[in-house]
Amino acid sequence: MLRWAHLAALTLAAFVLGQAVAADEKKGETLKTVIDVTHEFDKDKKKLTVTAVGQVPTGGWSGAKLTPRPTKEAPKDGIYEFDLTAVRPDGIVTQVISKVKATHIWENPPADIKGIKVYGADKGTKTIKFDK
Repeated sequence: MLRWAHLAALTLAAFVLGQAVAADEKKGETLKTVIDVTHEFDKDKKKLTVTAVGQVPTGGWSGAKLTPRPTKEAPKDGIYEFDLTAVRPDGIVTQVISKVKATHIWENPPADIKGIKVYGADKGTKTIKFDK
């Protein structure tokens, strides 16, 4: 009997560990459509807030992120690039096209910045240029 209890405990531990690993593996997907991108500098131009709204095919999407694309050097055109991602829901969800919103606050943005491009997977890429 003790052998069965030990085996059951090991099986349960493996199941719980597998669930924890699966939860950690949830990564955001690039959204297919970027609907809108806005920006705002603080009064001293020391902080840039970029906000993007994307379209998702169902309800329940979470963890929307606006992530700068890494660059080795500043872009020649002054347009810095971002990716808009969110985590797909598990299970049953509402079947209605929805929106998600993500914000990125950029402390001390480069002086040569002229705009932002936010990438979506399909027709969703949006570019905004800043008025100087």
